[in-house]
Amino acid sequence: MDLLPVNFFIFRFCGMWKEHKSSNLITCFANFCYRYIIAILIYYCTIFEIIELIYKKNDIEVLIEGLFLVFTYVILCLKYQNFLVQQYELNALLDCFRTKICQPKDSIEKSILKQYDRKAKRTACFYMSLCLSTGLMMIVEPLLTQDERSLPIQMYIPYSITPLLSYVLTYLQQAAVLIYGILLNTSLDSMVYGFIIHTCGQTELLCYRLTEIFQSLQENNDKNAKHTIENFAITECVKHHILVYNIIHKIQSLFVWTVAALFFFSLITLCTSIYQMSKTKLLSPEFFTFILYLGSIMFQIFLYCWYGNELDLKNKNIAYAIYASNWTIISTEQRKKLLLVMMKSQKGMILSFHGICTLNLNTFTWIMKTSYSAFNLLQQASN
Repeated sequence: MDLLPVNFFIFRFCGMWKEHKSSNLITCFANFCYRYIIAILIYYCTIFEIIELIYKKNDIEVLIEGLFLVFTYVILCLKYQNFLVQQYELNALLDCFRTKICQPKDSIEKSILKQYDRKAKRTACFYMSLCLSTGLMMIVEPLLTQDERSLPIQMYIPYSITPLLSYVLTYLQQAAVLIYGILLNTSLDSMVYGFIIHTCGQTELLCYRLTEIFQSLQENNDKNAKHTIENFAITECVKHHILVYNIIHKIQSLFVWTVAALFFFSLITLCTSIYQMSKTKLLSPEFFTFILYLGSIMFQIFLYCWYGNELDLKNKNIAYAIYASNWTIISTEQRKKLLLVMMKSQKGMILSFHGICTLNLNTFTWIMKTSYSAFNLLQQASN
């Protein structure tokens, strides 16, 4: 995969994505079975976590303890389903980035896009490492506690785990669910970050091309050559700007509704995980697990808001790039085209779900404040 290779490698590993359809029936059947075994494992775990919460609804402590992980897996199921259903639209989005107009024309343009590609890879790898560390702690923690037959995930088990074999098989099943869940969750999240980062790269590329056009016009004394550069290059930049906006709209329609659901559930997840952490023994394995989990959730939300905010700022930079150039040397017709680009860019482009749950730093601050207020309320109620 030329775009977001880390993410699509994980998707192929988890059976969610295939670039080329195999002609071998046995391979196709094996891939089909593998894909749906992982899906069944994740959905099975989520459903039985919810059943456990329903059974323990009268025990507030147990309810709070189970809520944070239940909501994480509910959101994962939504994102997983969205990915499977929207694969045609996802391919269309990938094709937008592969169009000729989005490709670099020289070494400077190549370095601009490479910089954003590296940023997307680093973000994905760091976020994945943080979440896998959390998952490893959750898997190891039951082995470090004194309680017998403790499991990584609190879920309803319709059979006895007293026999050693039953316990070991259930433990391994839950460990597999955690690992696959983390790989899928982080890959789906960092895929959205990656698309936003690459869109920022395209806006910077557009700004560079606009600057280069006016430099070429100033340096060229041939009127015919000037006219050709002016007509072709500015028209191409306008098309590039329209394509960037189409990409942003595709990202918004494909992913932002799942991000809105994530933000809603994260309010409860953050609140309950902070509450649980305050009840655990300091420097215990459980305490470190909650620290890592809390850090992962906060980092997840922060990255959505940070890159959404960066995309808005990058779009506004297009207007600044046009205004800072010597636009007086071009014809009135071309000025009108650039004026429309400026007017559109000055408004910015904020990713949001029907005008609510916007991806910017103000939303991140609001989520943190609301979660802390809910935590204080929960603590007072428990006291």
